[in-house]
Amino acid sequence: MIIVSIIICAALAYYFAVFLQNKKVGYGLSFTFIALFLISIVLLVLNENNHFGMEKVTSSSTEQIQTVNKGSKLLLYKKLGTQGKEDVYVYRTPETAKDKKPQTTKVDLHVTNKVKVGNYDAATLTKKTTRWEYKNDFYSFLFGISDNNKEFIKQTNTFKVGKDWLVLTTDQAKELSKKAQSKSFKTQMKTEGATYVKAAMMKAMQENPTMTSAQQKKVQEQATKAFKAQAMEKLVEEITEK
Repeated sequence: MIIVSIIICAALAYYFAVFLQNKKVGYGLSFTFIALFLISIVLLVLNENNHFGMEKVTSSSTEQIQTVNKGSKLLLYKKLGTQGKEDVYVYRTPETAKDKKPQTTKVDLHVTNKVKVGNYDAATLTKKTTRWEYKNDFYSFLFGISDNNKEFIKQTNTFKVGKDWLVLTTDQAKELSKKAQSKSFKTQMKTEGATYVKAAMMKAMQENPTMTSAQQKKVQEQATKAFKAQAMEKLVEEITEK
């Protein structure tokens, strides 16, 4: 509407100055519409440069996320900048689990990504987005033609994942997968794993010599799980320390 007002004011100022027979009245009306013309221009500039008639509105949404690689608990990110401010995180949601391409966070200097690791029941992503929006319908009607409503300002993405998740770069994840599937690592897992489980079983039997076969099986499963977690942790440390 403001642009329409500018055009109308310019046209009326010209009309009254040129075509009105009573020049005194014509010039008076012309100056009035010139003033309105200039005011409209100033308001338009203020809206474009200083977001006049607008306010910052922050919205928040939380969604459950899934790992990109099935069978693992990995939160991946790709390094784009030198200071970590432009890192892009890669993830899926239950709704996009079957999509060919995973979802990523927005590539923008005004987007901040945070990762919190703790005792969370589910892995989630909370997005807090701040945009410029018109204060009311009047300003929206006045400046709506500028098409700047809901203009993006900034966004903060907070990932919350459990302690059993790994947060790695895409390159680190590829290296981890390669090493975990290597023949040497599998051999190491087999030999050292057997020693670890045997030691755990002997300790458990010393503490409780009357253990049932079911109890022994449970100790064996727990020891196997603990060894695998320990071995994977060492492997991750080896990769991330490079």
